[in-house]
Amino acid sequence: MSYFSPSFSQLFPKAAVSSIDPLASQAALDLIRHGGSAIDAAIAANAVLSVTAPDQCGLGGDLVALVFCPPSSRGPAQVRSLQAIGHSGTGASADILRSQGHGSIPRSSVQALTVPGAVDGWLALHQKFGRLRLDQVLDAAIDYATNGFPASTRLRRNFEQLRGFASAAPLGDFLGSTSVQPLVRRPGVGRTLAAIAKLGREGFYAGEFGAELMKLGEGVFRPDDLATPIARFSDPITSTIFGHTLSTNPAPSAGFLILGALAQVDTAPTEVGNADWYIALIEAFKKTAWMRAFHHDEIDLNAVLTNTIPAAAPRTQTVAAGPDTTAITAVDTNGLGVVLVQSNGHAFGSRLATPDTNIFIHDRGAVGFNLVPGDANELQPKKRPRHTLAPIIAQTPQGNLALLAGTMGGDRQPSILAQLVTGVLRDRLSPSDALVQPRFAFGSNSPSELSGFDTFDGIEEPIVTCEEHLIPSVLSELTRRLGAVKSTPAYGSDSGVAHLIIRHPSGWVTASDPRSEAVGVTGF
Repeated sequence: MSYFSPSFSQLFPKAAVSSIDPLASQAALDLIRHGGSAIDAAIAANAVLSVTAPDQCGLGGDLVALVFCPPSSRGPAQVRSLQAIGHSGTGASADILRSQGHGSIPRSSVQALTVPGAVDGWLALHQKFGRLRLDQVLDAAIDYATNGFPASTRLRRNFEQLRGFASAAPLGDFLGSTSVQPLVRRPGVGRTLAAIAKLGREGFYAGEFGAELMKLGEGVFRPDDLATPIARFSDPITSTIFGHTLSTNPAPSAGFLILGALAQVDTAPTEVGNADWYIALIEAFKKTAWMRAFHHDEIDLNAVLTNTIPAAAPRTQTVAAGPDTTAITAVDTNGLGVVLVQSNGHAFGSRLATPDTNIFIHDRGAVGFNLVPGDANELQPKKRPRHTLAPIIAQTPQGNLALLAGTMGGDRQPSILAQLVTGVLRDRLSPSDALVQPRFAFGSNSPSELSGFDTFDGIEEPIVTCEEHLIPSVLSELTRRLGAVKSTPAYGSDSGVAHLIIRHPSGWVTASDPRSEAVGVTGF
């Protein structure tokens, strides 16, 4: 079924970049034009977004990435996984919160803070795959932080969530007025980026930011918590689906939920966009819902995907993931490709920021851990939280890069990407047609402070939602066969802002997601 598309696919012969912000995408493309790699480009885009989109991502969050390395004289093509997911502090304690009467981890509690991994992720990626100097890669971000950038409508709207928090003050002069706005400057972030460019991780974890984080953490963090490098390279987990090899990150990321569901619809003979198409995918996630009970750090996800989990394997209560994240996809002139996904968790994360550098710290501890005694995700010292960042790379049977995909959307990331991957790889949709397709998701019956994180946390089965531009006859059929289906706004950001790049015989094809407020697709 076809829909009017507020987006269109674009073909770029040599290189392509997609992000939520044209400033970030342009900085990335400029580096590729000057000999930089896709990794240089993705880091540059993420660095710009850490300045211009503190509600979505930033230096105080975590990062995961997949890198496609094209074949070379050193060997065949391969995909590498990077996880830059920080651990809880030495002083993290579920007992403290339980003694205070909490049943869950408050979003703005210092116990919700974990060591931010994004900067370590940048440095590890750059060391292995970068071609330009780090100061060149971070130059555009430093310039926007120092000299100013125009705030997006999204940032102005999300700023309202900071009312009453001390962290709002540095942005309030620029975002708190209804009059014509000046350029927003974030000098503390600029200083921090310059320190990273000059000193690497010492300029961040052992620098001004690290000292402020230690003070902000009120005993949760100790110096050695920040001293150990966080980023880890590994092999991805893979499955052969739709005639392609799909790769995603291992635990504690959530990509395995995508692979598990897609394996259920590998050969389903359905027409794109009809009721059977949606029901096949919805039922696939319901059939594989048991996998969520094994979503924690260090689980053997290959065993989960083959349903060979031993009876004694630690299970966990389900706490879903957060809604404010950003994804970046890039491919360079040498065919090196990357999907980088970076997150603060909720908008502005914990809403706690370092006072002088004004870096918002994510709240992954609040949603990745819980207070259930003995649970595999119980808050404990030196432990990595469960994550939902879930990039996907697809390769052809010959090993060639076929697709790069990533999205924001919290606990909806698996269902969003499953729909896009099915549409593109199995049903041969163009990126724009796949992105414009109405999306289903699962929603919580009982929204809370952690709304967007708590979809699967409860006794009641999650409700099915679908965007309101779904054809009425299809919605009626879904309602008849599934029960009540809640309508959500057409092209709303709650349905995720996704990024796709696919291979074309003449280059790379990408498109902007109509759920984004700005077009950040570019290339040459």
